[in-house]
Amino acid sequence: MGLRVVQISVDTAGSAGSAVGTGYSSRPVSGEVRALKVDYSASAPAGTTDVTVTFESDDDQPEVTIYSKSNSATDAWVYPCVERTDTGGTGVSVYQNVVGCGRIKVAVAGCDALTGAAVVTAWVWE
Repeated sequence: MGLRVVQISVDTAGSAGSAVGTGYSSRPVSGEVRALKVDYSASAPAGTTDVTVTFESDDDQPEVTIYSKSNSATDAWVYPCVERTDTGGTGVSVYQNVVGCGRIKVAVAGCDALTGAAVVTAWVWE
């Protein structure tokens, strides 16, 4: 096992305030997402820009949300985790890193048309 660093840059196209774009990791990853660094373009509108980071769905797994932020363009460090559950599905107030496999997908919406509207760097323990 080891730590892999993956960077995804997303360009957006469309009208101001409603431009969209999607970017993917260059190859699949498999493991725990330990951290994300989300860097927005200085020109991204803070009032409307949405960023969603997921493990892409495929025949073997549904889409797994790693991070989602609406109406913001403030750069952030994120340490994504989810609550563990018991065998009945009840939360047990213990948290763990988000786990998944496949390409990491970054979707940007509500932005202006920009090159590098958002750049997401993920640290994945594989």
